[in-house]
Amino acid sequence: MERIVVKSPADGSVVGEVAVTPTAHIGSMVERAHRAFLAWREVPLPERVEPLRRLKRLILRERHAIAELVAREQGKPCIEAMIVELFPPLDVSAFLMYEGVRLLQPRRVRSKNPFFSDRRSTYYFHPYGVWAVIAPWNYPFTIPMTQLMALTLSGNAALLKPSPLTPLTGAKIVELFEQAGFPEGLVQVVQGGAPQGEAMLAHPTVRGVIFTGSVPIGRRVAEQAAQTNKKVILELGGKDPAIVLSDADLKHTAQGIAWAAMVNAGQTCASVERVYVERRLYEPFLNALHGELAQIRVGHPLHSETDMGPVVARFQLERVQRHIEDACMKGGRVLLGGRVRADLGELYHEPTLVADATDEMLGMQEETFGPLVMVQPVDSAEEAVRKANASAFGLTASIWTRDPRKAQRLAPMLECGSVSVNSHIVAYGDSYGVWGGFKDSGVGRTHGEFGLYELVQPQYVSEVYTGKPELWWYPYSERVHRITDWLMEFLAAPSLKLGGKTVRRLLPEMRYLTRHFSPLKMTGGMVRYLR
Repeated sequence: MERIVVKSPADGSVVGEVAVTPTAHIGSMVERAHRAFLAWREVPLPERVEPLRRLKRLILRERHAIAELVAREQGKPCIEAMIVELFPPLDVSAFLMYEGVRLLQPRRVRSKNPFFSDRRSTYYFHPYGVWAVIAPWNYPFTIPMTQLMALTLSGNAALLKPSPLTPLTGAKIVELFEQAGFPEGLVQVVQGGAPQGEAMLAHPTVRGVIFTGSVPIGRRVAEQAAQTNKKVILELGGKDPAIVLSDADLKHTAQGIAWAAMVNAGQTCASVERVYVERRLYEPFLNALHGELAQIRVGHPLHSETDMGPVVARFQLERVQRHIEDACMKGGRVLLGGRVRADLGELYHEPTLVADATDEMLGMQEETFGPLVMVQPVDSAEEAVRKANASAFGLTASIWTRDPRKAQRLAPMLECGSVSVNSHIVAYGDSYGVWGGFKDSGVGRTHGEFGLYELVQPQYVSEVYTGKPELWWYPYSERVHRITDWLMEFLAAPSLKLGGKTVRRLLPEMRYLTRHFSPLKMTGGMVRYLR
């Protein structure tokens, strides 16, 4: 049987290996997940919380082992793995256990439409069934874990396909679900690459897919999912801008952007890759950012004093180097870094700062996904917003200023899924925040209330027990035409004047209307429209 041998990007040592899942086995895995789903969806919401609570405790108990596994397999330092890989799932589990249960309960709806005032209406939230979760290598624990937590609480089953670069972390996630007591077959792991992903997407019983990865692959996923009308959620990366206004706190801003640009060696979809600085603060900011970046300690991810580890593979290193070379050819100044740290290993790269960036540079257009940040001066906040929006991506952005009024004016002008002020990458760490992007950064959302509702199918149930025929049933008549015309005037522009006029015009028809509605309830509906 074919196997994936996992080598650490830190030193090339073998971390472990897994067997590739034969594509011929995926159909039976989907059917097994579907059987588990049919039973799991009948479990009341409060009872679904219990295995989730046990899962949370398991993550907490094994946090050091999980962080070390991620560090060895993917390359981020252990302390960083604790912060960015383990905190979010612990927070999300708490959100789901309390807010999630509340949000997914049936919800009463009270219509203001006078036609529907005499009925009871309710929203119910139904799971889709079996989902394919295709996870990335850059955050191999936190991204799929939080997605699987939300999927299972909402009543779904899932097949997780981790990246071939981080299959051991994917296997650990499914092991934790099994240990927590989730039903057998509800969450399973599929190991492999494109053939395995395509086999999952081709199966008609798989009703949804969450894909995190590149734009080209995301488009292929959407195209294949469309063949069987699957629900699709895509998180496809970013080219995130930071806007530094002239009144920004210089040290705080430099510290925040240095971390947001270099966390996980820059291999974060929401990394700061473009910085637009108002010209008055440009040179002081460059000096401050240079000072912060120069302090970053690059080294082996298992060493306690390491701030930044290696990139995950050779293709990432080559992309960073290509963007630096292009910037230099087009007038950029490399103020710091720019070189591979061969003394540490094959995949280590210095934190790199490029000044005087221009819009034509590849590093200002394409996602770099590495330890490179590029800075460009602008003449105004408005120019910074225009440049920030002039991108195919729109995941997150940040504004750095001491003035709340400026931030509150500019933030809604940015074309992205979330905006942080005087910080960056906040939304993913807050379980109440929604995560997802505009434009090529993706389709759909995860996290928070809106992310949870992406995983269920809302059903609207309308009940009426008056025994009266609806006004609009056959036969049509001149009277029905007259009443409908009057009510349409009211619904189009409700006001006290029009409401009173409509009621007076309907009074001669009250005997007729009582055959179809309760006049008091219909009048009550009209009054509610006026509020």
